[in-house]
Amino acid sequence: MEIDHDRKLQRERLLALRDSMPERAACEAALQRQVAGWLVHADARSLGFYWPIRGEPDLRGVVADWLEAGDHRVAALPAIVGERLEFTTWSREAPMRAGEFGIPVPAHGRPVHPDVLFIPCVGFDALRYRLGYGGGFYDRTLARIVPWPLAVGVAFECARLASIAPQPHDIQLDAIITEVGVI
Repeated sequence: MEIDHDRKLQRERLLALRDSMPERAACEAALQRQVAGWLVHADARSLGFYWPIRGEPDLRGVVADWLEAGDHRVAALPAIVGERLEFTTWSREAPMRAGEFGIPVPAHGRPVHPDVLFIPCVGFDALRYRLGYGGGFYDRTLARIVPWPLAVGVAFECARLASIAPQPHDIQLDAIITEVGVI
């Protein structure tokens, strides 16, 4: 119970820090450039990402540009289905509807199994463990996906922690991209 309480307090602190970031626009633009640069070298045909909520970095423009720059590329957004996430095709023009927690999801589309999955981080550490909102949807989804997608966290540098004190259910990410680089 103490760990849950500590994580809750850590989330609240990090979300407040993200909401009050100085030079937010410049940091977000730098992060978007990092993600775009990373995508140039990624061997991805299908990319799962997230609709930005609660001050998360907005990758919609980067992903739309990536889609338009190559044939046979697919992007997808998650929807909560039961205890995990399922991904549906998305494009810049895709009609959206409100999903769980009011988060927009594609109104129509086909299911996608992403090669690469961009995952928002409330916090992260140098070992590439992620602190999320506490619902466990990404961890449960990653634990069941076969084959495993390249799991890439996306966060502002201000979310870096010495350690998130990973628990047995926490899944280590393959990389994390911030406005200053990739770990």
